[in-house]
Amino acid sequence: MKNLGENLVEEKKITKLTFALFTGLFLIMITAIYSYFIVLQKSFIWEGDGFSQHYLIFKDYLSLIKSYFADPSAGLQFWDWTNGMGADVLSAYGYYVVGDPFVYLGLLFPASMTEFAYHVLVLLRVYAIGIAFLFYCRRMQLASSGALVGSLIYTFAFYVVLNVTRHPFFLMPMIFFPLLCIGIEKILHNESNTLFIVVIFVSACSNFYFFYMLSVLIFIYAVIRYFNLYGTKNNKLLLGYVWKAVYSYLIGLLLSSVLFVPIVGGFLQSSREPGNFASGLLVYPVKYYWSLILNLFISERYLWTVFGYSSFALLMVPMLWMQRKMFSFIPVTLGIFALMLTLPAFGSIMNGFAGPYNRWTFAIPLFVSLGAAILYNSRFSLKKKEILAMGCMILLYGGILFVVIQVIDLRTAFITPLIFAILMWLVLLLANKQQNKKVLTRGFKGFYSAVLLLLIMANLSYNAMDYYYSWGQNTIELSVDYGTIDDEYLTTFDRLEQQLPQDTDISRIGVTSKDNHIKNQFIILEEMGLNSYLSVSNGFISNFARQLGTGQFQLIQPLRNGFDDRQTANNFLGVRYILTEKENEVYLPYGYEVVENLSDKSSDFIVAETKNYFPFASANPVYLTYELFEKMNPIEKEQFLSYGVVIDSKEVETTDLTLFDQPLKVKSEGYQLVSENKTKINIEEDGITIKEDNGKVELLLDDPTALQQAEVYVYLEGLDFTPSVSDPLTGTPTAFNAQVKLGERKKTIRQSDVLSFSSYFKRTNMLFNMGFQEENSKEEKITLQFSKAGNYKLEDITVFVVPLDNDYSDRVMEKRDNQLNIETFTNKMISGSITMAEPSILATTIPFTKGWKAEVNGEKVETILVNEGFIGLPLKSGNSEITFTYQPPFLILGAFLSLAGILLLILNHVFWNKH
Repeated sequence: MKNLGENLVEEKKITKLTFALFTGLFLIMITAIYSYFIVLQKSFIWEGDGFSQHYLIFKDYLSLIKSYFADPSAGLQFWDWTNGMGADVLSAYGYYVVGDPFVYLGLLFPASMTEFAYHVLVLLRVYAIGIAFLFYCRRMQLASSGALVGSLIYTFAFYVVLNVTRHPFFLMPMIFFPLLCIGIEKILHNESNTLFIVVIFVSACSNFYFFYMLSVLIFIYAVIRYFNLYGTKNNKLLLGYVWKAVYSYLIGLLLSSVLFVPIVGGFLQSSREPGNFASGLLVYPVKYYWSLILNLFISERYLWTVFGYSSFALLMVPMLWMQRKMFSFIPVTLGIFALMLTLPAFGSIMNGFAGPYNRWTFAIPLFVSLGAAILYNSRFSLKKKEILAMGCMILLYGGILFVVIQVIDLRTAFITPLIFAILMWLVLLLANKQQNKKVLTRGFKGFYSAVLLLLIMANLSYNAMDYYYSWGQNTIELSVDYGTIDDEYLTTFDRLEQQLPQDTDISRIGVTSKDNHIKNQFIILEEMGLNSYLSVSNGFISNFARQLGTGQFQLIQPLRNGFDDRQTANNFLGVRYILTEKENEVYLPYGYEVVENLSDKSSDFIVAETKNYFPFASANPVYLTYELFEKMNPIEKEQFLSYGVVIDSKEVETTDLTLFDQPLKVKSEGYQLVSENKTKINIEEDGITIKEDNGKVELLLDDPTALQQAEVYVYLEGLDFTPSVSDPLTGTPTAFNAQVKLGERKKTIRQSDVLSFSSYFKRTNMLFNMGFQEENSKEEKITLQFSKAGNYKLEDITVFVVPLDNDYSDRVMEKRDNQLNIETFTNKMISGSITMAEPSILATTIPFTKGWKAEVNGEKVETILVNEGFIGLPLKSGNSEITFTYQPPFLILGAFLSLAGILLLILNHVFWNKH
């Protein structure tokens, strides 16, 4: 079998008219679905990641590119100091925009129309999805009318509808996958491999995460199609096709290397971690399996298993078996995909061996839509038993639906697919009855075809509306109001950052632990801060945050929420100012005082400043090895940062350095753990059992005066939660909140659920900073509350106090005396001078990466990792002229590999022409 068209009755091929008709139908669908956004003045920008990541990064990246075109002599910007503590642009933005060809079309719009451009390009991606499917149908020689229907089902599958407003760049694999399939078809039919190479190149540049999934999926497709076309007899033929596909893939990958290699290199040293394979699951929760059926035709999803197809696909199901020859490889492919969906192991493999989430389900609509196209083309040639089988399938689905809705809340959207399926089935029934009687004229054929098409379009529109509209799931309310987002960024702090002194001193702006909404806004504000919220963050900064035990740490937000309001940590990171709302003043770290002349009384925000922020880079002869540092608790680690530098003694000659041997002023205080309600809370030797949600225990201090004039911390170690109940439908819940209260301060740390996509990691320790207690503080008790009932095993609960250190300011001044006198500070280069009387270690707060190269007095010097996350340099005594320059790691290697790809592409072309 060479193509699917051989078994079809209709003869009209896909032509330019087909593409024109699709364009018209596409515009009708877009108008029907998205005009509601215009009525409500809502944007496609989700108030979650859309606000914090997608639009913000799109806007900033276009600004970077336009800046380059305005002044090419300045070169491309590869490092950005406003992104967290500083980040590589390729690594940070590569997941979102760098290789996406649609993003660059945004350069055609003026800066004032960036938000409009964002929306145009989202819809243009959706349009390209349908066009890519039509090209695939043309390759498979499907008739035009079925291809049109299939293209609508593919274009408006729920995966697309979902990501128009959630993650627009997730739409790209739905463009690439059908094009890759065309490339494989060409290879299997001994035609040119150029298209396959080009699509591999573009998809590898676009997003490495989805490229991985596309690679696995196209391998599955290629294997199935080979055996579908050629059977199992000729193994020599198989090896030839395998070789051609593999070297074509490698050429495409090599061509992309200038972007792919540095971006993947950044990912491999990022804060991401795979965790347990498939999150330790052998099977999914029961709810997942019924959702596989329930969600087939509605706009809901579970664990990123996204379906939401037209009800027309339900009528196709019995045909997949009854007309196996006509549907060719589609039943086998869907069968394999169905198997993959049943086990968490497959979800984990497709997700890069991380959590068992099925983001790869973007591939399923291709085969569902292809089958629907074939069925539509056969709409007037169905047999009675086939019509009957479709009716039985509707009854079966209705029965399953009836059982499922007995245990869940009924929504109209659950019943609607069944209604649409019945109406479509009736149209096919009537059309084929008249066809069998030979009374179906061309006019009536057109009528039934149009009715069926309208039902499919209405069905797809309804599904999308149910997701967006107020009478359904009302997710449109989660979108930012159109035309407001740019101003929201600029008024993050009521523009108070613009009032800060513009001196040459290099420092950062911080926030408090209550400022959960501050993520990437510093990028737009063009200010140096700490916060970042990106899928790829620097792994060394993540390790630094973990070493210090910051309670707000997340894998993709390592330095969020003001580093839990800890004084020394904020000072160490160079935070001079903290901007926050007035109501958060109580959470300011010790030493940060409200600056009255910078805090507008008419504003809800305040500016706080400290004199004890550390310099950007300073030298110190005092050190600790990583082995000794690891033995400290997180508070001791934080305190040591004001004394010296943490280094690897294997990397640095320590003969002339001074090993730190002073006691640190961190004390633990005795207490009694008590509960007011002993019937609901059991305090045991190895933990606490909470019998009802939000159970509280109290830590009554033996000496309450010990808290005065000191920073207070509560440290939970060896924490392990076992819930009191386990829902057989949704699985064992692992999420809970732990909250500590002392006086006016409340601090909450969340243990996310094992099946939460990006935020899960097991917190065995939790450190709560309860702030500095004044001399007149009369607080005697600390309250510890757990949100979920269950058993909380604990190895220890420690109350640490750090008394006021009168020598702290002197140590800060000493760092200032030994700071690098910076003369040049840009996104490409830092230069300055320093004079030391003895050999020392220069410690910077540049996030560690091999991209920063250093020269001391004109000679290249290898940078070292200091303080668990930053760049340092060993310095000799005397004057040192120091220059740091930045180039993305692996960029040169990637460029050479791309050049090799170009040469291989030329050789491939020459070889192909000869054969």
